[in-house]
Amino acid sequence: MEKQARKLYTDTIGPRDISEELAPEIRKLGLEQNCRELAERGWTVVENVLGDEFNEAFRKKILEIAGSTGGAQMLLKKDSLFGRAVLAPKLMALAEFSVGRGFLLSQVAASVRAKGSPSIGLHADHNWLPAPFPAHNMLLTACWACDSYTQENGATLIIPDTAELKRHPSHEEIEALEGAQPIECEPGSVAIWDGNIWHSNYVRKTEGLRVVCHITYSRLMMRPVENYSDWSDELVREHGPRMAQLLGQDDFLDSPKGADYSKLEQTFNNAKR
Repeated sequence: MEKQARKLYTDTIGPRDISEELAPEIRKLGLEQNCRELAERGWTVVENVLGDEFNEAFRKKILEIAGSTGGAQMLLKKDSLFGRAVLAPKLMALAEFSVGRGFLLSQVAASVRAKGSPSIGLHADHNWLPAPFPAHNMLLTACWACDSYTQENGATLIIPDTAELKRHPSHEEIEALEGAQPIECEPGSVAIWDGNIWHSNYVRKTEGLRVVCHITYSRLMMRPVENYSDWSDELVREHGPRMAQLLGQDDFLDSPKGADYSKLEQTFNNAKR
């Protein structure tokens, strides 16, 4: 145990810092500005993440599963396209920056909104955390816009500067929506925000459908929204070792046989990065 203990990290990377291990990937993918925006304002947009062809197929598959209105959950197990989306290199790199190395996949869901679809209400995605929210972000949402994202089309709205408040909005703030602005982007882009920033959506005023895939990543100690344990081995065989990380197979927590201490050092070190 003494030899193992010396391998453990004793420092923790700051909530807005990029680790030495991650920095080359961030530079290679051209995500420096996106990291700054996430750190400074709580949200960013990554354009054309996997190309037009993928986006068209993705939109078609979501509509096939979810129908013309409403939504769907547990999508990772329903088609390989969802695995490709959650493993998109730019999303994975930003997730590691925001919610730490060894992060988990929490949820893969879809929403389809027609004209007149209502607002979901202002909230922070740290909804199951008490305030004040921790210094390090716990949840990162990647909202894959399969269609043009504008205010009239029912895009996400955010309240600037709320990421720094580290709390939930009050009833009065939910009603007022003071300072609200839309996140606007082209089809195939992904709007990304942390668990702190207050957000909702605009009522859709145009004809047609707004098709979105909501991908949520979380720190490795957070309980995921969706449980893929019945399909995890199959999903790892299909998508490779990064999927094993996303589904919790790389850490010593939540093992069916109890804590897996052979992975303890890796888990503790990931938690600090």
